[in-house]
Amino acid sequence: MKRIIVTGLLLAVMSVFGQKGFDFAFWEDSLNRLSEEMMMAPTEVERYGLNEDFMNLLEQVLNEKNAFKFNWDSTRNFSVLTSPDKLFKIFTWFVPKDDYSVENFGFVHVYNEGRKKYVLYPLYDKRYTIDYPRTCIGNHNKWYGAVYYKLIPLKTKNKTYYTLLGFNGNDMFTNQKIIEVLSFKSDMSPVFGANVFKKYPEKAYRIIFEYAKNSVFSLKYETHSYNVGTGRRDPKTHSVIYETHTSDMIIFDFLAPLDDSMGNIPAFNVGESSMNQGFVPDNGKWLFISSVNGRNPDKPVPQRTVKQRNYYQP
Repeated sequence: MKRIIVTGLLLAVMSVFGQKGFDFAFWEDSLNRLSEEMMMAPTEVERYGLNEDFMNLLEQVLNEKNAFKFNWDSTRNFSVLTSPDKLFKIFTWFVPKDDYSVENFGFVHVYNEGRKKYVLYPLYDKRYTIDYPRTCIGNHNKWYGAVYYKLIPLKTKNKTYYTLLGFNGNDMFTNQKIIEVLSFKSDMSPVFGANVFKKYPEKAYRIIFEYAKNSVFSLKYETHSYNVGTGRRDPKTHSVIYETHTSDMIIFDFLAPLDDSMGNIPAFNVGESSMNQGFVPDNGKWLFISSVNGRNPDKPVPQRTVKQRNYYQP
């Protein structure tokens, strides 16, 4: 009852603010407080109830005039990414469950040219109902849930794909990191998944990395170098001659089991930070690179200082 009353008061106050000019920063702070309350609630029932309040309030805010222009640069416990072309924003967050799994939620906020207005598409986590998640192409009603932290446009001649890097706290045994691909139909409804991964070892319309719960796995978009075979051989050693290329790329750790005897069981897979793989853009596709040098020239090399050593003199 308390939750319903609080939500009712928030919406009532919102209507008053709407008459005087909408204060998006105020409601961003209100959503931050509500999300924190949701994350800290002691029971799953309470967390889901507060999540419903959060989703309803966010929907009300996003339906306000000029909502798309707001920066959302002070959010906590939920992610907001804006496409560089200002076509859409994507909001994502998760609800922790009592069994240590999570359920992801979100909204896609996109401009519909035909309707001359911004429209909202709610996102509900359907990953447990998708039979073949790595090769499924679905819409907002068939979303493989994640909380996204990076958005990278991938342009072709006729279309732009938006690559999303995300995190999914999956279950009590594993976490996942996701490379998702978002595009839009002519009516601006979202499509998740696309055939844009080139020379990857398996057929995939999204990439899902699953690894041990307490381990670390890095998935980033940075500038790195990699080697490419030239097709020529050294006349003396007869070894293949490689050229070093540098590119913006999606770079990630090589996943390997803790012990070879464990096989490919996700709960025992860990990221090997000394071995990197990646995807580089290649004519509207993501070209898989099996070995990346893992040196980012954009990051300054730490300065090494030489200190004068004082030797003992009797």
